[in-house]
Amino acid sequence: MAISMMEAYTIEVLKAHPYTYEQVRQYIENDQVHILKDDYNMDFEPIMTLLNEDTNLLQQAFEGNYKVKFMTINGLKNLLRMRFQITEDQYELLEAGNGLAQLNVSADTEQEIRNMLSSNWKVKRNGETITLFV
Repeated sequence: MAISMMEAYTIEVLKAHPYTYEQVRQYIENDQVHILKDDYNMDFEPIMTLLNEDTNLLQQAFEGNYKVKFMTINGLKNLLRMRFQITEDQYELLEAGNGLAQLNVSADTEQEIRNMLSSNWKVKRNGETITLFV
């Protein structure tokens, strides 16, 4: 399932609160989105649309099963921080500015990152580290 960068950000922010999928679903279904807005000054329309299209879509996204439709380098850096607690001191920016290198992650985390990236991104493993680039 592919979602927008903003949908991914919103979901990751809510998960960190920590709101569960069930809580968010109930707030949306019971027209209580104001509770979420009290905590965050964000636009919740995108995830409301996801839920209205198919409840499974939002649930899968909350479980981390999503691919971002179009990933930018800054979007990647932000989602790595939000979703995996990977900070800028844990990788190097490629000289061309088109990717990240020397990122030391487990095979499981690498697979989650691969699944999250849009199709224009590539992942290359070199020993203990990976490089992400377009």
